[in-house]
Amino acid sequence: MSVTKSEVLIIGGGVMGSAIAYHVARQGRQVLVVERSEEVASAPAASWASAGGVRRQGRHPAEAKLAVEAIERWRTLEEELEAGVQYRRGGNLLLAETDAEAEQLVTFVQEQQDLGFTDVRLVDRQEVTALVPGLHAGVVAGSYSPGDGQADPALTTRAFATAAQRLSATYWKGTAVLALLVEGERVIGARTGRGEIQAEQVVLAAGAWSDELAGTVGLRLPIKMVALQMVLSTPAPRQVLQPVLSAVSRALSLKQVNDGPFLIGGGWPGDPTADRRSYMLREKSVKGNWEAACELLPPVGQQRIARAWCGLEAESIDGLPFIGPIMGLDGLTVALGFSGHGFALAPAVGRAVSEQLIGRAVPELDGLRAGRIESFQQDAVEEFLG
Repeated sequence: MSVTKSEVLIIGGGVMGSAIAYHVARQGRQVLVVERSEEVASAPAASWASAGGVRRQGRHPAEAKLAVEAIERWRTLEEELEAGVQYRRGGNLLLAETDAEAEQLVTFVQEQQDLGFTDVRLVDRQEVTALVPGLHAGVVAGSYSPGDGQADPALTTRAFATAAQRLSATYWKGTAVLALLVEGERVIGARTGRGEIQAEQVVLAAGAWSDELAGTVGLRLPIKMVALQMVLSTPAPRQVLQPVLSAVSRALSLKQVNDGPFLIGGGWPGDPTADRRSYMLREKSVKGNWEAACELLPPVGQQRIARAWCGLEAESIDGLPFIGPIMGLDGLTVALGFSGHGFALAPAVGRAVSEQLIGRAVPELDGLRAGRIESFQQDAVEEFLG
């Protein structure tokens, strides 16, 4: 087979890979994206299955600067990418259902403001019910982040990919990457189903499947594949719910999508199949997730479950992504392990990685640097990976 050469090779055309490709192409650099599926954001990848929350509230401090940047980008992203992504800035509302939880929110709101999320504020029962009529009577307070919102993950991924291609990025879809290629201590490309690719820089952004490819060059990533569930209701009247809801004591993310259905998540697990290419739902998770949503917002119970699915995500050992170059493997950059909460950061991550690739300092990535991989105790990694 022939050898293809590219300045930058990106492995994975999901929302992170395509956001990076767009920003690299915008710099005028040659970029090739290799995506195993026939279309980006295809089942069961996270970029297809994600809940689509666009939030700063509740972020780890290491993600705070990226979150602030991303929220600003989302406001004009549809214009920038020349595509609809169903972005809606309806806010994010974290609810307390007891006085003790309300006290926790006092501290939580201060922490959010200290991170630079200055519009986050504590709201009482009266304001909560004005924001979301129909909440159950036990809700006593909330932390409200009005600048947060939601968008469609698949549409967003495809918008980044299309915009990247308009800027001359090349996509090889339906192409499996079989192994990374190494020469000495440098990653020089990849072997694929369409032949060998040689590149000056390689970005590994293959989501839940990144560990397989990292293993081909002896790199053991402290990430594991998990199947995270989503439930979609039948359509309700539009605009019943504006903000994205969560609650201190519940594993729940609840939003209403543009055409009316409620979209319900919160980290309820399914199971990846043995071949790591699909998933199995857990009846207990579907039932528990649905009941939690119906209890918090009784109008959900007027609908029924239309369907449920899981996305295959890469969960990292500390719940934070690994972004940046890998020591001892020159030429390789990773952007992976987003642990179910990376989607909203994609515009900022794409920009940050593209600048890092051309040697610019990107301090907002310091707390997420890939060098953390070496800091974890081996026994802790073994226990995490099971």
